Amino acid sequence: MKISIIIPTYNRSSPFINTLKSLFAQKYNNFEIIVIDQSDKIFPEKEKFFKLNQNKFTLIKTKIPNAARARNLGLKIAKGEIILLLDDDTVFGKDLLINHVNAYSDSRIGAVAGRVISEGQPVEADRKNVGQITPWGSFTDGFSSKIKQEVMTVITCNASWRKSVLDKIGGFDQNFTGPIREDTDLSLRTIKDGYKIVFEPKAEVVHKRAASGGFRKSEGRNRWYLGFFKSEAYFSLKWIKWYWWPVFWTTRWQWFLRSKSLILPWQGIIEGIKSFRRLKNENWS
Repeated sequence: MKISIIIPTYNRSSPFINTLKSLFAQKYNNFEIIVIDQSDKIFPEKEKFFKLNQNKFTLIKTKIPNAARARNLGLKIAKGEIILLLDDDTVFGKDLLINHVNAYSDSRIGAVAGRVISEGQPVEADRKNVGQITPWGSFTDGFSSKIKQEVMTVITCNASWRKSVLDKIGGFDQNFTGPIREDTDLSLRTIKDGYKIVFEPKAEVVHKRAASGGFRKSEGRNRWYLGFFKSEAYFSLKWIKWYWWPVFWTTRWQWFLRSKSLILPWQGIIEGIKSFRRLKNENWS
């Protein structure tokens, strides 16, 4: 099977170069790389690397920093049967692609969540409840586990889908502009359509969690919190039953305090409500 690897990148140079080098070293050779560069800064080292390796990947440049939109742009031109989504600050061994492909032995599997070792965070090798979601919208993590299992959500720094499934359910919802929850929304739509999502620990990446670039507070604290609350509100309206909403928001009270603003959380929530209303109007029209 051919794999199309889609990587959005935003204002990163050295970490992203290392990600591409990890891909160039893969044992599996039936793949293409699609880079969506949303950067608004110039990095000479990165531009030089792009030029030297321009025949090894397809480059799309866009000025709109939206991970869901970027991945959808990649999907439009992807030729692979499997779509692998990676972050621009991940590194991995030579068997990553092989292990993703091998995980699709069952036709009922629509997506695969890979193992993620996040630098600076504890490893939970024996975790058995990876990627689960409660009815009130609380999430388990555990993606550093070594136990293969079914999950309800992936994290898109290391996850793959059958392209046929993505084409069927319509790709990412671009109303998630955080980016947060766009991966869970896509996962839940995959399951709703009758497919399973499995966690495959052999498909492992190290998430470097680069301090700058990407959707980090360092790239704009206010923008980060606005996007966070917008996406949380939009997700809750799409997937959480109304009687669980008080619990949903109670479990997120600390984020209101961390924003250090009385206005930003409510602005974000209002934007999420507006996005949901537009979605409903589109579905009714």
